[in-house]
Amino acid sequence: MNVAVMATTLVVLALVLYWLSLRSRKRTGIPSGEIFYQDLVGQPFFGEPLRSRRLGILGKPDCLIRTAGGVVPVEFKRSRRPPANGEVYANHMIQNLAYCALVEDQLGADVPYSLVIYAGEQVRKVEFTPARRQWLLDTIVDVEQARVRKGADRNHSHRGRCTGCGVRSQCNQSLL
Repeated sequence: MNVAVMATTLVVLALVLYWLSLRSRKRTGIPSGEIFYQDLVGQPFFGEPLRSRRLGILGKPDCLIRTAGGVVPVEFKRSRRPPANGEVYANHMIQNLAYCALVEDQLGADVPYSLVIYAGEQVRKVEFTPARRQWLLDTIVDVEQARVRKGADRNHSHRGRCTGCGVRSQCNQSLL
């Protein structure tokens, strides 16, 4: 009798946990599907960098989810203060658009959108539209041109961004 009660309890507990996970995904906007790539510390498998020789870019999204509509790249951000009105910071937007292009190019999969998840489970969708694809391609060209001429103009007025900048030591426009 005890085994039957324990088995029933475990089944009920499993159903409750499954229901809670579905509810959480629906509330946060994370699509249901198979997570088949992860680049997060402590996860069961490790993602290799995605590379597009055609576009000249590479990157490692935090995870990729295979859904009925295609593959959705997901990026987790530590920022507790995302932009208002459901927007995404421009640098996070271009990063996620690059992940969309990388998935299309390397995996040959449809990519309808990507997700940026800010601290506190604030999920923001980045649609992979033709206009945004063109913005990504234009940005890649701009970055390559800046690399060739060995310089780029600062595009912000925030001291904190200069603190973590990888080219600060060569920058003549640093705010620090």
